[in-house]
Amino acid sequence: MPKWSDFGNIFSTLREIDVNAIRDEADRPFSITCIGHTSALDVVDQLLHHGHERYPVDGPSPLELVPLARAAERAAHLNAVDLLILAVDARTPLSATELASFGQIETLTIPFLVLLAYGDQLQAGEAFLAPGLRTRTVTIFDPQALDAADKLAVALLGRLPTELHLAAARHLPGLRAIFARDLIGSVAFTNATYSLASGLPEQIPLVNVPFAAADILVLTKNQALLVYRLALAYGAPPDFQARIREVLPVVGGAFLWRQAARSLIGLIPIWGLLPKVAVAYAGTYTTGVAAWRWYESGDLVSTEQIKRISSEAITLGRQRAAELIARAREQSGVARVGLAERLRRLNPFRRKPRELPPPR
Repeated sequence: MPKWSDFGNIFSTLREIDVNAIRDEADRPFSITCIGHTSALDVVDQLLHHGHERYPVDGPSPLELVPLARAAERAAHLNAVDLLILAVDARTPLSATELASFGQIETLTIPFLVLLAYGDQLQAGEAFLAPGLRTRTVTIFDPQALDAADKLAVALLGRLPTELHLAAARHLPGLRAIFARDLIGSVAFTNATYSLASGLPEQIPLVNVPFAAADILVLTKNQALLVYRLALAYGAPPDFQARIREVLPVVGGAFLWRQAARSLIGLIPIWGLLPKVAVAYAGTYTTGVAAWRWYESGDLVSTEQIKRISSEAITLGRQRAAELIARAREQSGVARVGLAERLRRLNPFRRKPRELPPPR
């Protein structure tokens, strides 16, 4: 079982984490060009620039808004942008020339997204709903709807290169909630996967202690980097130590809850694998949500809220754990069959198959 001295190692680990790569990722330059009807450009501008801004957005916006009338001026430079958005007001017909240009969008070598505002098809024809474009189109019927910003954020982050997601969230507040949700889920799943891998040796008493200590350090490091990425996504200053110090009172309860649960579950090694993986997922998820609320609005999550979030997270964690363990068992079963076949072939005493006599 982990000892109190392990917590000293945890804080040493936090001090030694190199976050320069994450800081560089948050500051990576990128550009998004949006071409379209003025009314649709206003929708994109509103949904991407409005959001939780506890910290002021630093630097110029990476989003360039280009009316259709000026599209020809920017055509030669589009290959230099990281994402192109074509914003169309479904209430406004497109000219034949605009429709022809629209049909050529699939030939571009850069990622692109089509946004259709105030409707689900163009006034002229069905060209807009061509199969190749349908999967890259997001429809915003009502820009004032509560889910409008999230719908655009999901579609945009789905087309923007992954390495630009953190920088995009830092500079475009409308992307932050979806980025945070996806990041928390991803890191929680990563920690659950690691917990499954480390939980297998923990079933052996002789190697239980070193793996348990390493488990704490790895999961804590992943949680710390999760918190730091959330901080940068919400525009917080990039001082890592300052961010960890300010958020410890917020996420400390979630972390201690996870560690206590893992330690207790470790007392029952035979039955503890699924709960252990579930708790690793739930603890990371709870920590992420607590940090998310802090950086989004400055709210301190109460003990009762932590318990409620943890309860919901452990239910989700058990589902993820069951899926991971089932997948691991399936893969290990295939591996065992393959190993058994290789050993059978290497056995010099194995019975060779009887050869049939040649036909007469």
